[in-house]
Amino acid sequence: MSGAREPSGGLPEDWRRRDRDEPDLDAPTDADPVPAQGPPTGQSADARARQQLPSEIRLGEDIARAMAHHPPQRAAEEIATHLRKFWDPRMRASIVGRVEAGEDMDDLLRAGVELYRQGEIDRAEVAEPSGG
Repeated sequence: MSGAREPSGGLPEDWRRRDRDEPDLDAPTDADPVPAQGPPTGQSADARARQQLPSEIRLGEDIARAMAHHPPQRAAEEIATHLRKFWDPRMRASIVGRVEAGEDMDDLLRAGVELYRQGEIDRAEVAEPSGG
């Protein structure tokens, strides 16, 4: 066996003598664009667009997705109850204002906010302590 011996880690014997302190300035980084890289598509585009939504709409749509397994009327009632039970009054006022202004949002969320505005909530559920 001749040539450079390799320690058990598979590195050449002279690896310590190499100029490790100077970074390879030509090495690609995460910040370098990939030649075929264009605007985001698919899920990454959806995630980016979602981050641009107002927080009340983003949060409300999360709740609407969580309630979507119910029939639509029941889901809207659950959303209205959730808004009343867990959301800060300022957040509730903001989402109501956004519905009144006709902002784009999930239809189920819009229906839940409308029921909240009309007072169509499960008052027994609101009075019930949550989790714990």
